[in-house]
Amino acid sequence: MRPKKYPYSRAVKAKKTTKEDKLGLVEFPNIAIRKDFLKHIYTVTRYHDGCTIIYFKIPKFFGAYEEQKAKVNLSYEETMKILNSC
Repeated sequence: MRPKKYPYSRAVKAKKTTKEDKLGLVEFPNIAIRKDFLKHIYTVTRYHDGCTIIYFKIPKFFGAYEEQKAKVNLSYEETMKILNSC
């Protein structure tokens, strides 16, 4: 049996996506947060009408932080279950 003249002339197989390639999201009823933002969560507080507020401290240059908050329409316990499962 003779070897092929051009063995690599076939179409290259498509690269399969890995876990690192996928965009990881944590989904709540009204918002979705990227998984890489979970390490910047500063505080999770309970709000009086059954909502939860998540505060983020996102680092900037020279030790400064940018503070942002997100209001989630879930109870505190359910929000903590979702955050701890990620």
